[in-house]
Amino acid sequence: MRNFCLRVKIEFKSEEMNTVRLLAFTTGVCLFSSVCLAQSSTQVAIGPWTFVEGNKTSRETAIETIRKIAEHKGFTVLPQELIERKLESLEPAVAYRKGKPVLDDLARFARVSHASRLIYGRINWHTRSIWVGTGPKTISTATVDAYIFDARSGEVVYEKKGVEGRSDEKEASLKVIADVLVTPVVTVVSGGPATPREQRAAQIAIGKALEPWVHGPAR
Repeated sequence: MRNFCLRVKIEFKSEEMNTVRLLAFTTGVCLFSSVCLAQSSTQVAIGPWTFVEGNKTSRETAIETIRKIAEHKGFTVLPQELIERKLESLEPAVAYRKGKPVLDDLARFARVSHASRLIYGRINWHTRSIWVGTGPKTISTATVDAYIFDARSGEVVYEKKGVEGRSDEKEASLKVIADVLVTPVVTVVSGGPATPREQRAAQIAIGKALEPWVHGPAR
């Protein structure tokens, strides 16, 4: 009888201990999941972006401008080199329909990138020389289609299409997006190469395209 009581008591303690361990483990998993969710809910990936015309420097300026705007909105932007590697290694590659990536592939890319949102779109540059006064002047126009994909809902939650920015944009319009761009737009002078004009045009167009998102709801 004494042995039986002792055995029951030990088994009860063992069961109680297992219950405590299980609760501790479950709590730990929940806390870990909550931390991961909190981190991932603010992580943004920039891409995929399609570029038409524009040189390497102009394209890099465009991506950097988007990064700064997203950070200004309060998001953590994932390293661009990492995102581009993941995009290039994605199998099968992102498919496009009517010039835009399909939603299923965007969702797959977001999962691989561990991003809660994707800021993606298209930039088209048109740079030409016009005659002003007694000589030629280089003008660049950037046209931006910007979209934001939310990984949790699997939907595009923001879009702004056909937004133009010109390198000779007047100061009045620049003031509207000054707090969105965070950093000053590229300064250009008369004559010279096209690159600074492409950079400036892209910054202005992107600022205009994303300005409603920056000042809109935090999503």
